[in-house]
Amino acid sequence: MAPKKRPTNVVRSGNAGNSTKPTKEKGKDDAKDDGPPRPPPLFPAGYKSPLTILNEKCQKMGWERPTVETRPNRGSDPQTFTGWVILKKRVSKNIYNLDEVRLQPHTPLQIGTSAEARHYAATYALFRFCSHLPMSMTLPPSIRPYWSTLTAEKAAAPPHQAWEYDPDPFAAKKEVEDRQSKKKDKEAAKESQANGTASGPSGRGSPVVKESTHGGGGAAWERAPEVKMASSLRETVEATVRKMMQQFPSAVLEASRDATATASTAPSGVNTPSLDLASLQTQLTNLGFRSTHITSALSALSAANARLHSSSSSTKDPLVLSLSILSPLEAAIEWLLLHLPEDDLPPRYRPSSSSADFITGASATSGGKSALVKGWLVDKLVKQAGFPRKAVEIVLAQKQRESVVLDILGRRLCGWEANEDGWGVEEYGDGWSADEAATEERKITRDEEIMALEAVLGDRYQQISPTEAIIDIEYETTADSIQLHVLFDDHSPYPSPQHPAHPPSFFISSETLPAYIRLHLHAQLLRAFRDPDRHDLTSVLEAGSGGAVLIMVEYLESTLAEVLETPPDVGEVTKHLVPKVDDVISSKSSTPVKRKQKQSRETYKRKEPTAEEEEAVRKKQKSMFDDPAYSPMLADRKKLPAWKERENITSALESNRVLVVVGETGCGKSTQLPQFILDHEIEAGRGASANIIVTQPRRVAAMGVAARVAQERLEDVDKSPETVGYAIRGERKSSPDTKVLFCTTGVVLRRLGSGDPDLLGVSHVAVDEAHERGVDTDLLICLLRDLLERNKKIKVILMSATINEQIFINYFGGCPSLTIPGFTHPVTDHYLEDVISDIRYKPQASRFGPRQTEEQKAAIRAEFAKLNLDFEAQRALEILAASDRIDYGLVAAIIKHIVDNAKSTAGAILVFMPGVMEIRQCITELQNTSLGPVEIMPLHANLSSAEQRRVFLPTAPRRKIVVATNVAETSVTIPDVIYVVDGGRVKETQYDADNGMQKLVECWTSRASGRQRRGRAGRTQPGQCYKLYTRRTENNSMPRFPVPEILRTPLEALFLQVKAMNEDTDVKEFLSKAIDPPKMDAINAAWQTLQDLGAVESEDHKSRLTALGRHMSMIPVDLRLAKMLVLGTIFKCLDPILTIAAILSSKPLFTSPMEKRDESKKARESFAWARSDLLTDVRAYDACMAVREKGGSHGAVRQFCEQNFISQTTLRDITSLRSDFLSALSSLGFMNPSKSELSKLSVNSKVDNLVKGVIVGGLYPRIARISMPKAQFERVQQGAIQKDHEAKEVKMFDQAGRVFVHPTSVLFNESGFKSGYLAYFAKAETSKVFLRDATEVPLYGLLLFGGNITINHWAGGIMIGKDGFVKLRAGTRIGVLCSQLRRLLDAQLTEQIESPHSADMSGHEEVVNAMMALLQRDGLSL
Repeated sequence: MAPKKRPTNVVRSGNAGNSTKPTKEKGKDDAKDDGPPRPPPLFPAGYKSPLTILNEKCQKMGWERPTVETRPNRGSDPQTFTGWVILKKRVSKNIYNLDEVRLQPHTPLQIGTSAEARHYAATYALFRFCSHLPMSMTLPPSIRPYWSTLTAEKAAAPPHQAWEYDPDPFAAKKEVEDRQSKKKDKEAAKESQANGTASGPSGRGSPVVKESTHGGGGAAWERAPEVKMASSLRETVEATVRKMMQQFPSAVLEASRDATATASTAPSGVNTPSLDLASLQTQLTNLGFRSTHITSALSALSAANARLHSSSSSTKDPLVLSLSILSPLEAAIEWLLLHLPEDDLPPRYRPSSSSADFITGASATSGGKSALVKGWLVDKLVKQAGFPRKAVEIVLAQKQRESVVLDILGRRLCGWEANEDGWGVEEYGDGWSADEAATEERKITRDEEIMALEAVLGDRYQQISPTEAIIDIEYETTADSIQLHVLFDDHSPYPSPQHPAHPPSFFISSETLPAYIRLHLHAQLLRAFRDPDRHDLTSVLEAGSGGAVLIMVEYLESTLAEVLETPPDVGEVTKHLVPKVDDVISSKSSTPVKRKQKQSRETYKRKEPTAEEEEAVRKKQKSMFDDPAYSPMLADRKKLPAWKERENITSALESNRVLVVVGETGCGKSTQLPQFILDHEIEAGRGASANIIVTQPRRVAAMGVAARVAQERLEDVDKSPETVGYAIRGERKSSPDTKVLFCTTGVVLRRLGSGDPDLLGVSHVAVDEAHERGVDTDLLICLLRDLLERNKKIKVILMSATINEQIFINYFGGCPSLTIPGFTHPVTDHYLEDVISDIRYKPQASRFGPRQTEEQKAAIRAEFAKLNLDFEAQRALEILAASDRIDYGLVAAIIKHIVDNAKSTAGAILVFMPGVMEIRQCITELQNTSLGPVEIMPLHANLSSAEQRRVFLPTAPRRKIVVATNVAETSVTIPDVIYVVDGGRVKETQYDADNGMQKLVECWTSRASGRQRRGRAGRTQPGQCYKLYTRRTENNSMPRFPVPEILRTPLEALFLQVKAMNEDTDVKEFLSKAIDPPKMDAINAAWQTLQDLGAVESEDHKSRLTALGRHMSMIPVDLRLAKMLVLGTIFKCLDPILTIAAILSSKPLFTSPMEKRDESKKARESFAWARSDLLTDVRAYDACMAVREKGGSHGAVRQFCEQNFISQTTLRDITSLRSDFLSALSSLGFMNPSKSELSKLSVNSKVDNLVKGVIVGGLYPRIARISMPKAQFERVQQGAIQKDHEAKEVKMFDQAGRVFVHPTSVLFNESGFKSGYLAYFAKAETSKVFLRDATEVPLYGLLLFGGNITINHWAGGIMIGKDGFVKLRAGTRIGVLCSQLRRLLDAQLTEQIESPHSADMSGHEEVVNAMMALLQRDGLSL
């Protein structure tokens, strides 16, 4: 049909002012035209204006309509105009949330009119994002010169301006903003460093955060949970750090991945890099440290720097270790924080009051009132008097009176123990013991002295109790002041001539001076009483007439100034109270005795067979052939299509080392091909050396095929395996005579990685189901291709269904292939358009489906119109084609059509649905449809074995309807199926490397899978396949082949396997040789996960595995669980960790029947424990085991499980897996597989926070932050109380955004979270992003078992991991101590992992004990 002719007065362009209508002739009707004359057109007819082109381009790009503005140029004469364009793009569905880009010429335009300026500005904007397109000739001729000018400017532009011409200006704007932001941060860092407020770059470099007036670091830090550390625990950790840093120095140094030149690597004669001491001094002064302390720190730092870069450096220096991984400023701060008393630190480094120790209560059983008094006295002597807590507790264990304790502590402070002329601790005696007259005389003398003190000192003297007085002593030139506390209680002998070695009991307190200065003054004052030159003091004590206190005041006033100007050394002050580190470290050599791990029971390399062995194999084969029972077996084998290709297969293998065998399901390739090879090898005289491995992707397939092959060879593989055997995880059935071994792919991969990389002694490897393209299968094929170069004897056979077999042929360089025809009856296909008229189904249009444009709708309508369907059928097809969801009414209508038109009641119907939820909805719909006598049953992987077996049993006279997932495609064959209803949908795991999340996405199945499904209908007789999609959908929407698993799953376990086989392998380069190499984003994400888990040494893909990584690779379980098992062994909480690892490797422990979902949830909640899904399941498992151990019968255990909705199958799996994991740990040399050994390694199992810490160690960085709502209060009669939060008000976030606890979790209704963080095992997106197997974790669990620690010295906080997602508020001293303790833990782990049998950590348990103390109550005192 010819196009309509366009009227002559209509043009293609609709430009303003460009109309081609005939204009009036000049002079005509001028009198009638009162308005101004129209301006002449800007552009010739037929050309679109730049504004129009710009609007069309923006609409095509999906942007909003641009804004074009102009303004007159200032001072231009005559007047000219310039302009600019603002592009807009929606960021979200909110129409007001727009991203804008302003495009303005660098040199302002100089256009004569505002209207023209708008078009030139539009041209400039077009050029900015369309300069790569040939648009010049589409512009009006008058605009083209400007386009050419812009083209010349672009050609002359320097490279750094390339972003201006990016096709996506919004992305370019973001890139520039990010670059500018980084530049500003660098400039701010330099400026801060110049002002002494930041450190230079370092391995753990602290980010520069401006300190607010409140000492915080912004809103993120204000919301962060606070880490607390009681003072008693802090002292324990400090002592541990000081001791253990000298016990593990070299390990810490080696563990530092960021050190560039250490004692062991720096060459001799290297110039020592100088430290900028002046800059460091300025920075430390600005941070508030005392000048004398700064001088000491810089002196120590200089010496350590020289030793660090010396070839003869001692690795026993903790400061050298710190300097090797920190910047000089951070190393200096860390030295000061470790060596200065807490109260001598600048205010920013002191703990908050909420972190202070406190008394939680005392019961009658723990001492009642006396315990409270003792606790109060300890706090007083520690916090006010300044004595170390350990020293106070040691004296209080023997003496209870305050004055006596003070006297003994003072003498011990001076180092007076014995033979000190009455001044020694051992010479102290029992204190005051005299008659009443002497006691009365002492009282009178004391009263007189008190009166004299009041008279002389006035307001400076205060009597705060009948037995204690305070005297203020100030230093005039500073704000520092001290108070002298004097005790006149009944147990102090002063004043008495009979006790000349007993001065007044006293201590010195201060709000500004640190404890060590007060203790130094205390010691100096006591020494003055023994100074021969101080007759005033000695004579006062000998006379016993009082007056010593006033002389003490005068002494302190005269001494205080000197002490403040030159503070004493901390170590010297407390050296008699706190034992030296050298005194507590054992002098015995702590070098661990390494033991070899147990050798594997199997020796892979086989010796050359003898003639006698060959003859024995031949005789065994002949006896099998001669056995009468073999004839029917052979007859059945000959019926299989594979039998006809027997000679072709064996002859092809004689002349080729690689063969691809292609065959449809049921042709017999899996069972027959290994036997063909074995029989041929025996006939060729190579039977004794034949060793055939056949891999299967699933355990059930390996066991089932092995059993069938053994049966065909008249053997029983389960009772007495002979020539046929199988090996799966945790189970092996084979004998020395085994020639054909069926195994899972993982078993072969572990063999390749555990000492047999060339598969020595193996003659043939057959990879079955290669078309499924699982990760393990692809890895094995990649390894086999390399192995063929090293092992010249081995031969490889790939067995595949007719699904893209050419890819394997090409991968092995065009190797030969053989095709075996299938053994199926014909199947008739019925597409949706074929049956829609017959079923007369009227679907409802979905409001939630994907939107279609009018063009798409028209195309679909036009294609369906060719089918010659009536209007109702065509309308139904259009609605169904537009939906992306399964229509369960359509499924029911199709099945009713099958049942109504079937010629007999025989023949089962198999319905394919994408998931369990869809199966349930489908069954509900079918039950509500009148289908006659039918039995409907589900089939999916989560069912128990008994429930799965139901689908194979006959149901006559009722028709069987099985609703299944894709498990019925290949794994399960139901023999009586005649009809298949294919929903065409599948739930597939997809991996998003950007956010590290696996999604379970419903999508169209592949056409190859569709062929597999239809094949289920023709196994026993001709069948029919009803497809719930059109031919158009199959051709346009369904992919030809499924996406290989390696492209849609995380790769960290694969990396670990590759590294375990050869640690020097570059995994990126290795995986580039795979059949389908994974994307770089997925590779980088997997490598980062291995770094977070501590499995690899550095960011370099060539770096080797750590000791932990090597052992993780050898435990046949998810690598996170492997790390948990290793840590659980080391920290002696193995029993619950074994159960957790088994639970996470099994199906759900609790069942959830549709009709009893609420009861099931309550049953699980009855076991809820420690705000953890994992510990809840552990408790349920332990309860089941307790029933069994108490002598309960099998029926009692079954009844307990049924009452609590616990799956007995899963219970058995968990028990079996626990045994497997114990065997794996035993084979690594960590333990002996005995019950007593397990008990020994589980002594800390009841410490929930420790178990949670180990869980963090395995699951990190799978951490979610808990955001609690603001506190709300309600008024009551007594005042106001805080309202309880609702669970729905609690929000959770991970690195990628908002997440939610899964409804099946025991935490779903939890609202009282304390720590602020959750660890989770899996994250999946369905309707929302849900977390599964979540556990609330203690803050110290994150600190001690999470990622790398970064200390922010200025914001007062700790960040964990590279991205700093986990933020914790903490005093910087706490951060330094935790960082040091973490280094020691890593060093100890390395030593323990390198030598698992080395005396159970004996000799250095302090690190574990310190960790236990911190974890037990998350930093609070016990």
